Amino acid sequence: MKLRVLFMSSWFPSKAHPTLGNFVHYHAEAVSRFCDVTVIYIAKLPHEKNLFLEEEIVNNVRVVRVYYNKNGFLFSNRFKALKKGLAHLKNIHFNPNIIHFNVIWPEGWQALYASKKLKIPFCITDHWTGYHADERAPLNFIQKLYMRFVANKAAMLFPVTQHMGEAMRNIGFKTKITVVPNVVNTSIFKPNSESPNEYQFLHISHLGDDHKNISGILRTWKKVTGQFNNIHLNIGGDGPIDHWKSVARSLEIPPSSISFFGTLSKEQVAHLMTQSNCFVLFSNFENLPLVMIEAMCCGLTVITTDVGGCREFLPLDHGHFLIKKKDEDALLNAFVQAIGQKYDQLEKKKTISEYASKIFSNEAIGDQFNTIYHSILKINAK
Repeated sequence: MKLRVLFMSSWFPSKAHPTLGNFVHYHAEAVSRFCDVTVIYIAKLPHEKNLFLEEEIVNNVRVVRVYYNKNGFLFSNRFKALKKGLAHLKNIHFNPNIIHFNVIWPEGWQALYASKKLKIPFCITDHWTGYHADERAPLNFIQKLYMRFVANKAAMLFPVTQHMGEAMRNIGFKTKITVVPNVVNTSIFKPNSESPNEYQFLHISHLGDDHKNISGILRTWKKVTGQFNNIHLNIGGDGPIDHWKSVARSLEIPPSSISFFGTLSKEQVAHLMTQSNCFVLFSNFENLPLVMIEAMCCGLTVITTDVGGCREFLPLDHGHFLIKKKDEDALLNAFVQAIGQKYDQLEKKKTISEYASKIFSNEAIGDQFNTIYHSILKINAK
């Protein structure tokens, strides 16, 4: 019989923010290959006067969203929303065996309450860059105390990288840690057999400069275009496209060498990746970028900075490039080397994609979580 898993999260797509925590939903989809999965997510909608609940099935995952407004004493409406969601489980006859919570800060209290209410263990996946003191404002004492309390009540913690696991330990998390990376839908993100006429570079992100260092990419790209013809950079995502177009014009980047795009669906992202040769990240901090591993599943060469856990899942013998953050000379050199690679691009794509699919596919991640859930429940039953 399949295990019944209740997913909960601090971040999840909703009317309040359609793309927030989409990688949590991807994990839930992976788990649904092996388990019966229901998600409860509470979200604030300031213009709504009353609590209301919506339910839908998305790719074999039942998603229950409870919306609340910001009025009420402290977080009383959030608590009411959570209770409404948990009560709904009885109405749909869903009796979970285990809770899988995502991202401790700030809603980890939900895992504690639900675990006690339902009398089942909980585990936690976390993706948050805020664990790294050099990447965000340092966590204050109250935050650390609260997060430690939640984490140390969990049956197991799942950071997406070992680098992040070490940061958790530094805060004082004592619970057993098992690294489970982000997941990729390899039925969508897969290579094709075509080769573009131009050497195509691609960058996709929210385009925040303090995080993704877009200005550094553009300054370096200007230098690359002075050395090569028949190359192109596609850059875009959910961010200030018009600003970066203006910056590109001020740098006098040849318009024929660069294109900008806005927010895309995951299917559109996958299509764009299959039309590219190399994915570029020049981030100042990361954990494990989902777009990086999606690009690898599509068979792309990756240029990325050596931040977070990027190096843990980037086999350099496959032709990828790992460089220092903010080092524009190193980025320029990586661009030049990528353009100059002579070996069979189609064979290279196959090698990169096979490696990535084996680690990040729905089947691989779902099976890993299912095995861990069973081990947790076995220990809990003793």
